[in-house]
Amino acid sequence: MKNILEYVSTNWQQKLIVLLVGLLLGWLIFGGKTESNHSHEKHQHANETSADEATIWTCSMHPQIQQPNEGDCPICGMDLIPMDNSSGSSSPAIIEMNADAIKLANVQTTTVEKGQSEKEILLNGKVSIDERRISSQAIHFDGRIEKLFVNFEGEKVNKGQTLATVYAPKLISAQEELLQALKTKDNYPELAKAAEQKLKFWKINQNQIEEIKSSGKIQEYFEIKADASGYVIKRNVAEGAYAKAGSILFEIADLRKVWIVFDAYEKDLSFIHKGDDIEFTVSAFPSKLFNSKITYIDPLIDTKKRILKVRTEANNKDNFLKSEMFVNGIIYAKLNHSKHDLIIPKSAIMWTGKRSIAYVKVDGGFEMREVELGESLGESYTIKEGIEEGEEVVSKGTFTVDAAAQLNNKYSMMNRPGSEPGAPKLQQYVSDSFSAKLRALLTSYLSLKDIMVETKAKESNLAAKSTMKALMQMKPSEVDLKGKALKFWKEKFELLHNHLADITKTSDMEQQRKAFKPFNEELIASMKSLGTGENKVYIQYCPMADNDTGAYWLSLEEKIMNPYFGDVMLHCGEVTDTLTKEEPKTINHEHQH
Repeated sequence: MKNILEYVSTNWQQKLIVLLVGLLLGWLIFGGKTESNHSHEKHQHANETSADEATIWTCSMHPQIQQPNEGDCPICGMDLIPMDNSSGSSSPAIIEMNADAIKLANVQTTTVEKGQSEKEILLNGKVSIDERRISSQAIHFDGRIEKLFVNFEGEKVNKGQTLATVYAPKLISAQEELLQALKTKDNYPELAKAAEQKLKFWKINQNQIEEIKSSGKIQEYFEIKADASGYVIKRNVAEGAYAKAGSILFEIADLRKVWIVFDAYEKDLSFIHKGDDIEFTVSAFPSKLFNSKITYIDPLIDTKKRILKVRTEANNKDNFLKSEMFVNGIIYAKLNHSKHDLIIPKSAIMWTGKRSIAYVKVDGGFEMREVELGESLGESYTIKEGIEEGEEVVSKGTFTVDAAAQLNNKYSMMNRPGSEPGAPKLQQYVSDSFSAKLRALLTSYLSLKDIMVETKAKESNLAAKSTMKALMQMKPSEVDLKGKALKFWKEKFELLHNHLADITKTSDMEQQRKAFKPFNEELIASMKSLGTGENKVYIQYCPMADNDTGAYWLSLEEKIMNPYFGDVMLHCGEVTDTLTKEEPKTINHEHQH
């Protein structure tokens, strides 16, 4: 019994020891791991919080917006992008953007390569009848139209076809003379020849004369036969009417070949040459492309429209082309036949007055470059200086990159390297009469701008013509301007005239606004140098105008009323400068919305 009690006691103690050891191991394993995990998670969370706090989110369009979390811009609603807070490149011309910012902003680049420089010249015209293929069907003797066999314009006729029969008393008399002369032919042969020649003078052919001689009968009615094949484009006679010798009965046009006559603007004449290839289409057959060559360039310019006629010829055997059809043509004018030029997309260029800038991809970011452009080639430019072959330029998202550069106090569109010389001060060379004309131009311009705000294309076209009248009162003259001011205004006057003329030529608001941008740039430059006549004129700027390249305009009110977007983004923009009677003054304003 004692042995049993000792065994039970020993067994119980062993189990208790095992239980205690198990609890200790469980606490060490699971408790220690839990603490370690919590500690690790806490460390990770701290790191994430630190990373979140280090990332500042901003708007590519409105860099003044900065917040610690993702979201939408409270001004324009665009997605915010992370702002690179690293120190970045030491070069003030290079802006570094991280991969997330580039991806979110959808920045795309294009490699600059050499290509054959071609300028696309768009022309409008219409189909016209070839004047060399028009025949006049005349009557060669007096007579009455007994019967007409062609009764309407547009009817097709063939050469030799009878057009009308005519009763001609003089021909009856001439036939009688011939028959009488034939009776005395043996004694007086000259009389017969004279009578026969008289009939030939009236275009009676030899066969008809021989028939009269052989039959001995007088013909009372004579046929008028078509001299050429084609379509009757004009009928000048009616049945039963009396026609005098030499009068035109019909005009007949051969339409197997036609002219295509285009209107060419004066500024494009240096690129258009006789023999150049031209493509054109007509709205009736939009899928059919016609190819031809320029055969004639009018030597005279229309003094009112400032255009001249450019002509080509087209085969028209199937009669596809109808007279007066509207035609759209295009000439691919090669600007330089001896070498290839560097080509850069238009979307890569940002304009700041006379300056043109682009962003070039470099190691770690994008470098702002001032570039010198050549000819406009439609959707691209030739480039003279600033970018080398093989370099990549930002072709999409250019404004986003520029906004990031502004935000990081780098060189940008609005932050030019070095000091800007500004506009020359020429007010002392300007007469009072010219200043009055300048005020009238500004008044007319403001009416045009207000109509563009309302997006009324027809009305803005008329307003542009009114502004053109005001401008034409300001032709450069030594009476109004002296020295440097006269030279300055000669250049600005021509540019203002050309840009304003582009607005007056179209009733398409999009095209008007494209021309309105460079017109504003030249007008602002002119008023900075020559004065405004007003106490205060605001220079306003919208960075999103003209496909995000930005555009300026003038206003007498500080409130933003955007002429480039109208109701779509009426208040998008900011005041960048003011012009006063004394001198321009730079001011800073918050972006208005």
